[in-house]
Amino acid sequence: MKYTNVLLSSVIVLGSLGTLSTASSSLHTSDKIAHIAANSTSVNSSTYQSISKFEKTKGSNKIVWRGDDITITANTLKLDAAADFEQNIIDTIVVTHGKEKHTLQTGDFEVKLLDISSVAESPSNEWVAIQVEKSAGSNLILMNLKTGNYTIINERLETAGKQNVETISSYNWSPKEDIIAFSYGSTEKSTLAIYDTKKDSVVYLPRATNYISTGLILWHENGKSMDYISEYPSDQWILFRYDIGIKKVKPVKRITKKEFQQWFKLDKYPAK
Repeated sequence: MKYTNVLLSSVIVLGSLGTLSTASSSLHTSDKIAHIAANSTSVNSSTYQSISKFEKTKGSNKIVWRGDDITITANTLKLDAAADFEQNIIDTIVVTHGKEKHTLQTGDFEVKLLDISSVAESPSNEWVAIQVEKSAGSNLILMNLKTGNYTIINERLETAGKQNVETISSYNWSPKEDIIAFSYGSTEKSTLAIYDTKKDSVVYLPRATNYISTGLILWHENGKSMDYISEYPSDQWILFRYDIGIKKVKPVKRITKKEFQQWFKLDKYPAK
């Protein structure tokens, strides 16, 4: 089933927003969530960006992701001397967009790539994001579809002095600009940031609490704010909202596993 404009069958009810200010309040984050006002606001899926879905197919020696006008082909090869789970690596990634064709020699990368877990194109169709799996965590590659130039976000952050950039677990492009929000970290800590492709600059979101992981990032259709669902404490999920203009994070509500699956339908998992 292909999702071109996903609509949820039911309305998701969000608690009214409670302001978070770690500098001015002594309340613990869990207490802040508990103290959110009882009044609620109904928000349906039309609040969020519409994400084009790519379709994934996998053969014996290649992985292919196809979108409306972009095809990502990862050619794989087997390394007999490697450990079982690292024997099949991606040797090249070929990105085709119209008449443009760019090839990444990923077999030469210091960290070997094992699979492509998701793909997303920017609103201008000038950039594509490719989430690639490695033996521990995942990298996020951003490629300019006109020039073929690319940036590996993990390495970009490490160059800026950030530590524990083991994985990029969640990401999504803004629906209005070629800027991309993503979460990065390790299995114990998650941090969020936004990368601007034109400025080659990164804005780091204020941490509302010590997120363990972030499972989903969705921009509002107007591009002025975004929601993300992070784990804190263990096995408990909270929906947060970030306002781009005032650069503030607010907790919205706790999320059950069942609710999370409904939110996840809006994301970019492979079309079927």
